[in-house]
Amino acid sequence: MLRQVFILKEEKVIYNKNFGKAVPTEEFNTLYRQIIEEISKGTGIEQDSFDYIKFKIVFKYEEQTGLMFMFITDVNDTLARTKKELDILQKEFLDTFGDNLDNLDPVLMEILNPIIDSVHRNLKTKIALVGFSGVGKTTSTNLICASEIPSVHIPTITGKISSVKIGKLYFHLWDFAGQEQFSYLWNDFILGSDAVLIITNSTLENVEKSRFFVELVKERASYARVAVIGNKQDLPNALSVEKIEEILGVKTYSMIAIDPKNRDKMIQIIADILGISSDASPLLKPLFERDELINQARKSLENGDIAQTAEYFERISDLCLELGDDGLYKEFYEKAKKLKSYLTGI
Repeated sequence: MLRQVFILKEEKVIYNKNFGKAVPTEEFNTLYRQIIEEISKGTGIEQDSFDYIKFKIVFKYEEQTGLMFMFITDVNDTLARTKKELDILQKEFLDTFGDNLDNLDPVLMEILNPIIDSVHRNLKTKIALVGFSGVGKTTSTNLICASEIPSVHIPTITGKISSVKIGKLYFHLWDFAGQEQFSYLWNDFILGSDAVLIITNSTLENVEKSRFFVELVKERASYARVAVIGNKQDLPNALSVEKIEEILGVKTYSMIAIDPKNRDKMIQIIADILGISSDASPLLKPLFERDELINQARKSLENGDIAQTAEYFERISDLCLELGDDGLYKEFYEKAKKLKSYLTGI
């Protein structure tokens, strides 16, 4: 997934767009200086890439103009495709602003936004939905895509690829056939995934079997972001999200995919897993608000303001419940409860 786009001129950022969480400003400045130091050993136009933690830094530098074009993507993104899109951005930029590089107006840089949105779409962020037959993969896909949700289970044959739009961003959903006679396809289908959602019907038997997919992701898509969707939580034999998370050792979200009202919740879960920027869609504002509240709670606790911290924890737990993150909901609910109990006893 394309996460950040930078265009710099002689160390000054003249264009920046963030699609998701990646490299903080301070780290980026350090990285940029290191790149320039390495480039100074050569001449002319330089293009290269390197892995940085779980990201890939792809850049192109023009020594004569001092221009740097840079993409920050997930480490598993296809390098050749990313470099091709970076070349396109460079050409579009120079065609538009090449005659006036000394007097670039930051406001005019917004002209590049449609080009960058197209680049993000072309790099094809891949989300794979895996799970055994009948757990609700296709129902989940239909929920995400706002398609009609079938009332009768119809097995998916081999697989299905759909497109989904979150705000201005496009993603490709891969719905894998869950029948075991198609298991020979799973290894290849999961390759190159940016995120993998393991769908379970929340029964003990199915959750235990789903360990297979956890191991498959580790083996075939080790850099993918992975989470479990505990579907069919409305059924009487459904395990709690906490129990599913304990068994599989993977972050788990609660879901009732057959209910169309849960589309926003599912979109927010995907955004949370991928770390998509809250600017992409109004639907993602609860994620931004949750992260901001966590930062405020940390500062409040450092300052010794227990009452304010308890209030923050309570608001965070409410947001986590709204987002389907039952694990974090209970964690912050219990923290708020303990702090309030402490204050009462003083």
